[in-house]
Amino acid sequence: MIIPHRKPCLEGRLNVEGNIEELKYAINDLLRSKKNISITPSGNAAIYIASNIIYNLINPSSSSNCNILVPDMGGWKGFMVYPKMFNFSIVKHQTNYGIIDTDGLDEEFKKNNICSLFLTTLAGYLAHQPIKEIKKICEENEVILVEDISGGIGGDCGYGDIVVCSTGSPKIINCEYGGFIGISDKINEQLIEKNKINNLKNLLKTYKVPNIYGLMKEETIKAKKTYKKCVIFSNILKDEFENAYFKNNEGVCVFLEYNNPKEISKNINSVIKLDNGKPIITKCPIYERILKNGIVVEIKKMDVLNISEEDIYEVVSNLKIM
Repeated sequence: MIIPHRKPCLEGRLNVEGNIEELKYAINDLLRSKKNISITPSGNAAIYIASNIIYNLINPSSSSNCNILVPDMGGWKGFMVYPKMFNFSIVKHQTNYGIIDTDGLDEEFKKNNICSLFLTTLAGYLAHQPIKEIKKICEENEVILVEDISGGIGGDCGYGDIVVCSTGSPKIINCEYGGFIGISDKINEQLIEKNKINNLKNLLKTYKVPNIYGLMKEETIKAKKTYKKCVIFSNILKDEFENAYFKNNEGVCVFLEYNNPKEISKNINSVIKLDNGKPIITKCPIYERILKNGIVVEIKKMDVLNISEEDIYEVVSNLKIM
């Protein structure tokens, strides 16, 4: 079975260049609270800039064991790479397969002297974090929330003091390149108060991005529809497989537990592929998804706006014979 892979939308490919202010307006329309948006070459670049912002606000070299908290799975590997470049120590928070339990989170903040929490809106692209409650606890403890919305934009997202997003392939905003960072007015004001705002402006100047604002805007406008379709198709798989996780939570990919993921992956790759030759599954355990034996069916890699539920049920049928 060959499944069409996700490509940038036709409207975006026909109108690659565009107006950056229109793009920023479209992005903010998808966020829970308005942010000051800057376009970056990648999501990783946005995480690096976020780490730099926290360094300018906290300066761990003059602070006592100021640490960054990250989930023990279901996050992004950049969470553990870029903060370390600014002398932050990383503390892994024990989760429920990537989902943060808000009970005791404030105690974790105090015990480990946490100044910032980095997480993804969707843990491993598999399940939605209780992001609203997490934001409240962060505010009460003066912890800066950095929210990676790459998999959750189009859904309930954008609570972070800083949001970062990849628009590479195959993300919800799928431009095959780029990303953005959004900074709250509160963080912006704190940078001004500490005379660090020019540091940020100068850093952003080093990240020159070609004008793909039209493409990014068109993909952003379609993000709600893309996200919703990914969730609908994911729910079909969850209903069809007893070994599916997060049945009562929305995600854009689906984890299926197997004791022999290597063998299952090989068999699936022999009968189902995307039309670009890439696999539709990710073998687990892997930090960016879940640290458990099994596979992740990458719904977000499929051209969800141009395939039907009938196609998804055909995928289900092929998976069931494995």
